[in-house]
Parts: sequence; C-alpha cells; structure tokens
Amino acid sequence: AARLVSWFYRCGILGPVNCDVAIIGAGLTGLSLGLALSQAGRRVVVLDARSAPALEPLGEGVFDTRIYAIGPASARWLDGLRLWGALDAARITPVYDMQIHGDAAASPAQGLALSAYRSGVGELCTIVEEREVARVLGAAAGFAVGLEVLRPVRIASMVPTPEAMRITLTDGRVVHAGLAIGADGGRSWARGAAGIETDVFDYHQTAVVANFNCEKPHYNLASQWFRTEADGSSGVLAWLPLPGRRISMVWSAGTALAGELMAMPATALAERVAAAGMNSLGFLAQTGTRAAYPLINQRARRLSGARFALVGDAAHVLHPLAGQGLNLGFGDCAGLCAALAGARDCGDHTALRAYERARKAALAEMHALTHGMARLFALDNPAARALRNIGLNLVGRLPVLSQMIVRGAIRG
Repeated sequence: AARLVSWFYRCGILGPVNCDVAIIGAGLTGLSLGLALSQAGRRVVVLDARSAPALEPLGEGVFDTRIYAIGPASARWLDGLRLWGALDAARITPVYDMQIHGDAAASPAQGLALSAYRSGVGELCTIVEEREVARVLGAAAGFAVGLEVLRPVRIASMVPTPEAMRITLTDGRVVHAGLAIGADGGRSWARGAAGIETDVFDYHQTAVVANFNCEKPHYNLASQWFRTEADGSSGVLAWLPLPGRRISMVWSAGTALAGELMAMPATALAERVAAAGMNSLGFLAQTGTRAAYPLINQRARRLSGARFALVGDAAHVLHPLAGQGLNLGFGDCAGLCAALAGARDCGDHTALRAYERARKAALAEMHALTHGMARLFALDNPAARALRNIGLNLVGRLPVLSQMIVRGAIRG
C-alpha cells in the first residue's frame, strides 16, 4: 500500500500538501511551536523522522533521567498554550533557592546563594521531566485544528522557491510551505540543507545524569558545585530537586571521569556523588538508569534564510550549567510567533529578519554567560582559581547583586 501511495504521488495523481508552516522536528520545541501557530490560525505540518514515542506513565516514585528547569517565561509560554495546568502536579518541583559553590568551598554555606523570596519572585524555576512535557504536548497536538504531525517520514530535499519552500519526502510526497522551520536538534538536517553553518566548541566533557533518593529533605533547593577533580580536570556537579526526598544529578565531567562514573556500581556511584556534594543530603541511593551526553557549545551563524528559520537546539546548544537550553528554545518559539503575527506570508523576509534581530541579544547574553563560566572554571591557574572563588563569595555577600542575577535570569 505504501508503494502504491508513493507511486500516486510521484505520478502527480495525488497533489502536494499545502500549508503555511512546515516544522521539521517534533521535539518539545517543534511541537509546541506547531501548536502555537495552529492556535493562531496557521495551517501547520510537523515532520519527524522518528515514530511517536511511547509515553506510558512511569511507576510511582520513578522519574525520567531527562529533566528540565523550566523558567517563569517558559512556564508562561506553556500556560498560553493551555498546557502548564495539564502537567501532573505530583511530578513537578518548584525551586525556591539555589546555592552555587566554587571549587574552593569548604562548607555547604559558602558560595553564591540565590533566593526567589529575597528577589521578589515566586520561584527560580520548576523542575519537569521531559516525558511529562512531551505527554501533554502530544495529547494537545492530537486534538489541535490546523496541525498535522507526519511521522516517521524522511525528507529527500528542501528547496526554496519565490512562492513557497518545496519539501520532498522520500516516499514521494511533496509539502509546499510558506515557511520551513528547523527544530530537529543539535545535529539538524534542516540547518545543513538550508546552508547555515555553525560555530562549535567541544568542551571534551560529558554530562552524566542519574536520579537518587535522599536521606534528608532538599527543601526545594538546587545546588551546584564548580569542581577541580583529582586529575586536575574541571567539572560541574548539579543537584536538582525532584518530588519527595529525591534529586536529579547532572555531573559534567571530563571524558575519563565520566566513563568512570558511568561504569560504577550504583552503590559506589551514590557514595561518590554524596561525598562530592559535601554529604549535604545525607545517604543517597541511585534509582532508575543513568545516561551520558557529550557537551558542546554550538551556535548557528544565522537564524533565518530564504523561507526558513531555526529554533531550539538546531539554532544553539549550551553547556548545561545554567539549565537554559529548553528555555532559550521556547523563547525562540515565542519570538518567532510574535514576528509572524502580522505577516500574511509566513516566509516574509522582513518578518524573519525581525525574529533574528529580536533573539540576537538574548542568545548572545546566555552563550556568553554559560560559555564564559565554563571556561573560567576550567582554568587551572592557582591565581585565577583564587580570584574566581573570591568573586563568587563576594557576589554572595551582596544581596542586591544576587537579586539582579535572579531577575535577569528569569525575565521573559
């Protein structure tokens, strides 16, 4: 039957799919953007090479290893799509405080303390599982008027014309879209097909992710340690609160240490993680599986082209130390929707340039912050190490500065 349908398309018996916007990639960023544009009255087709994920509920007390720190602006974005209230309240955790430690901290109290209360905001961020956001997005997309998700499909070519972007699938189907959007991740096919180059910095680090039960309550505190390891390499250890007495750990470490952490028995890993976090939550016990992700800094040299735009990881990949990757992606979506709001033609060059200009400052600022911090704490010079730790402790003793940092990080 598939071959027959393909033959019909190739022979022109079945016409092309016409839409306002074609989004390549059905991840959290691409699917939320498709939902937003369809709610704005656009005809949207989402194309993804993967089959729809199986999102059966995890058991009680079992959490996904892939979690996100959703900032207030991203929460507003999801709320505007009528999704935020659909998340299972038992599976999300607000973060009220954050403690950041330099690699010379001698006690849990040293470093920079950020407080939602002292900064006049409700929370710093909210910890949410990837699969929980994907669950509510998938359910909403299934009922959305004007939104069609095609998967699994593969794209053979993508060619801009004066009237539309012509996307040809390997099964012979053709999609004519006023605008094509690349939302297919850091290794974006769409970005390459549009001829957009990237600047890449390899940190030669891997993020090891695992969840743990804790002996002591975390009181909705997120903790982060900039570390100098025994072998002289640098790293960042983060503990993010999960519901109950549980945390998600993200340990960004050099390749050798990351391999060691991945190979450890669960008990040995838990002991190592507890000690690295100054035993501030007492005894830890690993739950579920662990995962590892190589770390890079990657930026597309431009966000738009002829009838084309980039959003999310296809446009930028950050070091996870600030937890801003998905937040930036949702910011891209909101910015692109705003730029297209008054455009009759979604591929209008003026609208796409307005989107790129609007996102330029926010992206540059966050890349400078995350990349700068990662490189600063990678320096092994003793003088540089002393100065950066003094600076971190100094900011922590100046409430006005810490409040400015919080408000800058969460602004929408």
